[in-house]
Amino acid sequence: MKLKILFCIIMLAGSFCACQKEEELAPSRTPNPFAPLPGATDEESKLREEFYKNTGCHLLFNDTLRHEYRGLDENGQPFYETELLGIEWEMTAMKSSRFRFEYLQSQEQKSRVVRFLQTQLLGYMENVLPYSILAVNRIDEYSSDYGSYEYAGSPLTCSNLQCLAMDVNRLWKLTEEEEKTFAQDLCCEMIFASWGGSSLYSYTDGKAKEFFSINQYDYGQEKEYEDYWGNPVKLVPLEIGFLEDPYESTVPSAKEDAIAYIKACLSMTEEEFWAKYGGNDIKGNTRRKYNAIKPLLEASGIKFN
Repeated sequence: MKLKILFCIIMLAGSFCACQKEEELAPSRTPNPFAPLPGATDEESKLREEFYKNTGCHLLFNDTLRHEYRGLDENGQPFYETELLGIEWEMTAMKSSRFRFEYLQSQEQKSRVVRFLQTQLLGYMENVLPYSILAVNRIDEYSSDYGSYEYAGSPLTCSNLQCLAMDVNRLWKLTEEEEKTFAQDLCCEMIFASWGGSSLYSYTDGKAKEFFSINQYDYGQEKEYEDYWGNPVKLVPLEIGFLEDPYESTVPSAKEDAIAYIKACLSMTEEEFWAKYGGNDIKGNTRRKYNAIKPLLEASGIKFN
């Protein structure tokens, strides 16, 4: 398995003020590291170049943007100038997570990814296309705990201002008809990730605080338990604001709750949503959560209908 830990550097380009005259701008002689090398004729480079022409979005299959020989160092060893993608870097800060990627293994996989992106996924994202997409077979996330990093999960997506990385491994087992569902799952993951917040606080420290705070103390809870005073408590997920109840003895997690709402709200009109879920809204939590999440979905720019 070809994996690489990202300890990355992002080169951030400054912008000129709008009033500056076009003739005063000096064109850069440095090739764009997100694009294939000028004049490259190999199959992968041509595939990436054609994808950019069709979409306006750069496509990557490797997180090494640039690896250029610069001569010998003082010890006579070859010296290379390397630029990595750096998903953990934001404009002004660095995330506490690190990411490892497993790359695609064949040109056939890369060609299928291009078809999937152009025919299924990007149609949902046409108003919010990322600058670049990194397609890989696996993403592993490691979170910091007092200086050491421990495995925290394998998300479908992760991103920064320059790139959206996505795990497309499920694609190899899907029919063309099933690809639509996978594309929507990726969109839901992107939206959820964009809200930020920590699972430790049930994501109430992110943009969707109002949504998650409604069931903050129910997530992952046993359906039947005793409270602090020894009184029996019985939770019925569908009656306290959850759209799904997949587990026999426990309440869904915060992420499962959010993904269910994201997918339902993007897939249905408001009338369809309430026709399906309105009868369960006994305590009004479903209405409160719907009202909290709707503006966030509109702001995401992603649409299923």
